[in-house]
Amino acid sequence: MEGVDNRDRDQACNECRRRKARCDKLVPECSPCKKNKRHCLYARNSKTPLTRKYLTEIEEQLRRAQLQAVRAEDRARLAESRLQSQSQSQHASIPEHSDSEQFTIPPENVVEHAATEDAGTYATDEPPLSFEGPPSGPADFSWDEQSPEAIQTEIGVSQSYGSPEEDDRTADGMASLTVDENEAGYLGVASGAAMLRLLLPDANHDRPARPTTRSSRQSTQPANMSNHLLETPLWDKLRLFNVDFDAAINGYFGLYHNSYPLVEEHTFRAQFGHVIPRPNGRSWHALAFIIAAIGHFTTATDQTDTDRRLFIAAQSNLSIESLETGNITLVQTLTLMSNYLQKKNKPNSGYNYLGLALHMAMGLGLHKEFQGWDISPLNMEIRRRVWWCIFVFNVGAAITFGRPVAWPGNVELSLPLNVSSRAINNLSRSIPSEADHITTYSAVIMQSKFHMLTNDIYARVISMPYPTTAELIRLDDDRIKTWESKVPSWYSRDATVPPQFATGHAIMWWRKSNFRIIMYRPYVMRHVLQARSQESNTSMPQAAQEAYNRCLHEAEISINTISSFWSSASQTRLAAWYALYFLFQASLIPCVCLRNTSEPSSPMAQNWRSQIRQTMHTMKLISPTNPSAQECYNVIQRLCGPFLHPQPPDQSSASLDITPGSAILEFPTQESPQTQINNVYAMMWPNANPSEVDVLMQDGMWTGFFPDTEDGTQQPLGGPNSEGAMPYPWT
Repeated sequence: MEGVDNRDRDQACNECRRRKARCDKLVPECSPCKKNKRHCLYARNSKTPLTRKYLTEIEEQLRRAQLQAVRAEDRARLAESRLQSQSQSQHASIPEHSDSEQFTIPPENVVEHAATEDAGTYATDEPPLSFEGPPSGPADFSWDEQSPEAIQTEIGVSQSYGSPEEDDRTADGMASLTVDENEAGYLGVASGAAMLRLLLPDANHDRPARPTTRSSRQSTQPANMSNHLLETPLWDKLRLFNVDFDAAINGYFGLYHNSYPLVEEHTFRAQFGHVIPRPNGRSWHALAFIIAAIGHFTTATDQTDTDRRLFIAAQSNLSIESLETGNITLVQTLTLMSNYLQKKNKPNSGYNYLGLALHMAMGLGLHKEFQGWDISPLNMEIRRRVWWCIFVFNVGAAITFGRPVAWPGNVELSLPLNVSSRAINNLSRSIPSEADHITTYSAVIMQSKFHMLTNDIYARVISMPYPTTAELIRLDDDRIKTWESKVPSWYSRDATVPPQFATGHAIMWWRKSNFRIIMYRPYVMRHVLQARSQESNTSMPQAAQEAYNRCLHEAEISINTISSFWSSASQTRLAAWYALYFLFQASLIPCVCLRNTSEPSSPMAQNWRSQIRQTMHTMKLISPTNPSAQECYNVIQRLCGPFLHPQPPDQSSASLDITPGSAILEFPTQESPQTQINNVYAMMWPNANPSEVDVLMQDGMWTGFFPDTEDGTQQPLGGPNSEGAMPYPWT
């Protein structure tokens, strides 16, 4: 027979190697052995390659084994010490008895003593006896609870389904039987499994293992997709062969990633280029498609449907059965899909995707860090970046929609490190020092710190009764100014940052101004509507005046900085989306003030007109990139067109459309305060239903929105006066 070279022989079965025959290496039985009815057996080559990579793997395995051995010894020593001390205390308190009497220490006393021990304080150097700990295998809590029939459907393999009884035997819906965290997800101290792990720290329960074909789902690829870059049954229908995936991915990591570093760039690029395996099957392909979709959307300067087609391709890789698995790849995918849908004007759909991502992240234990965790710095940083990106998305969505922040309170996870993107890699074994300059992770760090300090303020703002001006000012000074004082100089509002970080840096400061506007704008509305009253001759209290001034100041800063940014920075769709959102919110403040001023010639009125003109000019510039800018422009035009003086000569570039045939109004609008409140409410919260506005802002309801006055007495907003004549409530 024809011989084979040594490379082929090393992988051939034993019989073919002995006969020096060509082996096709099929498993479980090669073709020659099957034909000749020989016993086909493969034996691994005992020789290993003496490469640096292999030696590093062996060293890592040895380190893990040594660490586990030390932990086991510490647990045994601690258990012996406690048993001995418990035994001595029991005997010390028991009088002498006859030799025939026997006394035993109930084992539950030992457990109770261990459970009541202070988890953070020990008299000796013994490690604490913990009800929870890190996963003992991979550096995550991934799980796979898919039923066999769902698995076969996903990979397109026809196979008879298992019996329901077989699936029921593996269920642990009580979270009380599982010792192996790598199959059950994160189970905290309140679960029954925590006690089981304490009693059997080194044991694996003998329950039948859940059947899984995870490896098959990672490697199996339908034949009709074999020539495609990424998996989707809609490749041809969506014309994805025309998409430049490299450019889209470069766009994602060049812009969006610098604000929201949800995906580790170098790992993903290696997976995309088949340098390392692509994990988690179709979930990874969904992640790749949504990365391409966001990359194309955020960097585009005109309107195109390419990002929409890429998003549909990402959806084609997910199904309801996908939620029966849990891994970081799927968390990243759901989070990115959520943010994409919000920017594509599907806010409630995105809100639901974000909820799925948050719950899966908690199921993976991303909110936890464990003492003595044997995890690489890179894997730890990935977990931190994913969790805190979800945090800023969650809080941002809640504020945008005026909804409560659905966020767990017991988060025990450090913020990401402010390091360069190459400072930590897969071979890193030590933590580098943080950089004193802006990096890819600075934006999510700064935004996370801001929201951690201000979430309590937001909770008060959306609650009834509304906080007093004195309370708001105190919270502002204690929380927001504290955050601002701790911002490093290289991230201050006026800092000069590299172009790739300019958008994320600007968004952070726009967000800060917007938050203060939200805090104080009800008092601006209160002031301007009541300032029209002929009976109001009482001056504003100092706290109310300060709240009013702060809101106007932040609105003016937002309008100026956003207009300046758009005229000088890269005009991408990502920047256009955020710039328009914050600009429109800020512009409503001078609009309301100008419409209700009784002194149209005052310097303040002139300043408000200037802000509105600048706003409308910037919206015109944004509209080619973001069509919604034209709609916002039209709203401002309807609100303030009749109240704007003829355009000054030095602002000829701002082509404003004054209402044809209308004279410049020298008096406040004749709309009732109630009508204005309803209209402004709808613009401030555009996703609210008209019925909600009617219910929330009926006569008398706006009164209840405000708290007691500074002296503790409740004052009505309205009264027996006419609709437009209302006294100040601060007296």
